[in-house]
Amino acid sequence: MIRLEIVVKNVTILFVLFLPALAGRGQDVSADNLLSMTDLPKSKLSSYIIKKGFKHTGKDFINDTSFNFYQFRKQREKGDTTVDSSLHFINEAQLKDANCIIYQTSQFTEFGDLVNQFKKKGFYTNQSADSLSTQPLIFQHNQYLVRTFFTLSDSTKLFNLRVSKNVFPNPKDVVYADDLLAFTSHESLVYYFGKNNVKSDVYFFSENEVNRCSVLFLNTSRQVVYIWKDDINKCGIDHLLFGGQQKLASLSTKDNFVAENNWLFKSGVHAGMSLYELIKLNDNDFKFYGANSANSGLILADNSGKLNFKKENIVLSCINCRDDKFSKTPVISASDALSEEKILFVLTISLTPETSTVP
Repeated sequence: MIRLEIVVKNVTILFVLFLPALAGRGQDVSADNLLSMTDLPKSKLSSYIIKKGFKHTGKDFINDTSFNFYQFRKQREKGDTTVDSSLHFINEAQLKDANCIIYQTSQFTEFGDLVNQFKKKGFYTNQSADSLSTQPLIFQHNQYLVRTFFTLSDSTKLFNLRVSKNVFPNPKDVVYADDLLAFTSHESLVYYFGKNNVKSDVYFFSENEVNRCSVLFLNTSRQVVYIWKDDINKCGIDHLLFGGQQKLASLSTKDNFVAENNWLFKSGVHAGMSLYELIKLNDNDFKFYGANSANSGLILADNSGKLNFKKENIVLSCINCRDDKFSKTPVISASDALSEEKILFVLTISLTPETSTVP
């Protein structure tokens, strides 16, 4: 992606230009430094952090992720008797889908200044910035995300900035529906696919349950609805919706919606697939809820076939299932429905990440 390569090159150049000046300024870490650190390879990152006056203090694994820990050690000049009790730490990790730097300081003024630097660079939050000292906040811009939070170190409150950079796939590699799990925020969707292709919307799960969501390629055969874990900041995927769902506020008064959906899953599943094709793909029978169930048409996750119905929650629709047997039977076998010549097809697919995508 040419645009992404240009951004990376510009950030790297900025880092090189600032390096000589920053090396002699102690722990004076800036927003530019933290963003640059997310671009550096591990071999260069460690030496850079040490040149900034930090000492490597250890390494550990947290949730299968390797972390390196550094603490700032002030270099005293001869005759310097000043006492500095402030704490400054850097923790770095390379995650599967993002490079991550955590900067910790006991000085709220430094913490606030860093946040302001990020805001001047275009980072925004959908939360109240007035609660900076008391509430964790999320700031986003392009492929970067900054999460603030608080921890304690021997009863000393530390103000944390977790800076991460999304690593996006090459456009030619975004082929399957599963590939869309790489985009874990509304901001990342806009940055990658363009503002005109991503819309903010509201999804109605029921009359009393609504969520803010993001829609990629609204009202087209490539439409995808992103339901977020954090619907205020619109980040962290809860699940993606494909197919015949028409519960969006923007489409509630429109009749000319697109029923087809062209996204294909790596498993071979796609919206519009017939019941016969689905049984054949699964290589085994399965069960789904009957018409009068609260989850009518939903395939039960318990499956001994090839498909993972926990990851791909599939809802079936039927053209000729108005008889009493279909409506009164709580759970129906797919093979039985097929033998009775019921015309069922895949209406909606809900794709759930196998691991949490909260940034």
